[in-house]
Amino acid sequence: MNNNWFRRLLLSYLPVFFIVTTILFIIFFQVFNEQNRKEALKANEFLASQVMQYLDNSLRSIDFKVLREILTNSSLKNYFAVSGSHDVYAGIQAVQVIDDLKIDFPLIDSIYLVRYTDDTVFSNGKGVPIGEFPDAAFIGESRAANSQKWVGSRDFKAFDEAAQPAKHVITLVRSVGSGQGLIVVNVDLQTLRKSIMQMYDPEFTFVNVFNRSGDSLWENNRTGRDNASLASGEVFSEFTSGYSGWKVETGLNNGKIIKFALKFYDIWFAFAVAVVFIGVIWVIYVTRRNYKPIEQIVTLIQTVSSQTQLGPVKENEFRFIQNTLERMIDQTRQYQEEYEENLLLQKKYFFQELLEGAREFADSDLQSEMRKFNLPELADRWTVAVVEIDRYPQFAADYHEQDQSLLKFVLISILQENTRQEGNEVWAEWISDRRLYAILWLPETMQPEEVEHQVLSGYLDRVEQYLNFTVTIGMGQAATDLRGLRSSLKGAVRALDYKAVLGVGQIIWFADVPDSKNDVYELLKTISLLVQAMRVSDEIWEKHFDRLFAQITASVLSRQEMINTVQLLFQQYKREFAELPREYLELWTALLGRLLN
Repeated sequence: MNNNWFRRLLLSYLPVFFIVTTILFIIFFQVFNEQNRKEALKANEFLASQVMQYLDNSLRSIDFKVLREILTNSSLKNYFAVSGSHDVYAGIQAVQVIDDLKIDFPLIDSIYLVRYTDDTVFSNGKGVPIGEFPDAAFIGESRAANSQKWVGSRDFKAFDEAAQPAKHVITLVRSVGSGQGLIVVNVDLQTLRKSIMQMYDPEFTFVNVFNRSGDSLWENNRTGRDNASLASGEVFSEFTSGYSGWKVETGLNNGKIIKFALKFYDIWFAFAVAVVFIGVIWVIYVTRRNYKPIEQIVTLIQTVSSQTQLGPVKENEFRFIQNTLERMIDQTRQYQEEYEENLLLQKKYFFQELLEGAREFADSDLQSEMRKFNLPELADRWTVAVVEIDRYPQFAADYHEQDQSLLKFVLISILQENTRQEGNEVWAEWISDRRLYAILWLPETMQPEEVEHQVLSGYLDRVEQYLNFTVTIGMGQAATDLRGLRSSLKGAVRALDYKAVLGVGQIIWFADVPDSKNDVYELLKTISLLVQAMRVSDEIWEKHFDRLFAQITASVLSRQEMINTVQLLFQQYKREFAELPREYLELWTALLGRLLN
């Protein structure tokens, strides 16, 4: 064979392996990159919203506090009410207000008060003319614009000294009273930026804030939005404040992220190549190892085929094995069907032997046979029930043979289900066309008869509910050994002999069957009077006819006794009507044949 199937198996595995792994790699890296991008977008969007919320809350809180002090603080009102440097106490109170604001809001770098009544600026605890204050130009612009808002960003110096560097600040301007002056609050952007940088890692993420003019707040050289974003990296999210009008942009630093992604990609790619290489070696190894049992099986089948008619290997090993297995499966199926049929016949034959006494069983043989057919072990008490289909000729006429078999199967199934629902076991077999014989295991209780009655009454109710015919059950006496079991069968059969007089669709217990009161003399007398009245066409024959069947019912005759009585009636007919003229005799003979049937 030259490893024919081995080569085909290997060539079948490897292309699929390469294609699947390649597609998986592509999908993995695509999903991985997309997932990273989505996570980055979510993280940046959250960061931008947090920064914007922090900025708005911080600036709004400062603005609200300053406005509240303007409206409610008497010390501040007192300072703007005086003029010149006459009221030192008012200046001290103003310093106290400024210090309280700085303590409450660490972001505030400096605060100065502008009083128009004497054109002085109060800063750092002293007042100076507006013209001598380093921020005089800004005060003039604010006074002319008469606007109350945050202004940013700009450079601010508290003292006109060359040694002091200017700070990059944003400024809140609020007017006091009706043109009395201004309160100017400067927030250091460097401090604000440091507080915001605690929310993210600057190595991987950037945050840019732009004012209404589009200038960056973080840069002193007024870098525009486009230049700032280009220098930082790709912008993932942005938010615009409804309060300040500033715009916050967040994104990832290009250099760090690209290096990390490339490094991570190289690691995964190297790992993927290694996995593919190992996979190829593993496929070859597994294919070679798995082929060895196939080769051994083919060799074994070839050895057998040389002694049988299996034939040589023509196409490939698996086709050869398939054909061989198909023949074996067909043979096994046939053997299994034959075995199951034989087992059913053996079980039914064992049932007859058990009840009819055709074979004696030792205890060990009996238990062995019960286990063979998956039957429960015989307990201390059991009994026999015989279920007979009522009006069987009508039943046979109403239903086809297949329907009859199905209905008989239903009768067994209902009996088994109803018995097991009560916690008992039953073994039932159809021994004759109209009678179902059943062995019922009785529970070890004080009154097993109540259990029997409950099981069988429920069985009759379900038969009446689901089927269009009735059954009558003959019950034998309880047994404790095999001989008693066979005697129980005879009692159950005998109980059914009284179905005609006791009624159908019920349970007839052998112990409850009344003694027969067969008064032959009275029956013969009634038969004689009936026949004689009919022969002379006396209408009184109908009374004798009714009396005859009333006597049969009252005497509780068995089936065989009733048959004997009816046969005696017809014999009396023949004897009496034999004396009739020939034409009447021929007519009666033809009618009698139909009556006998």
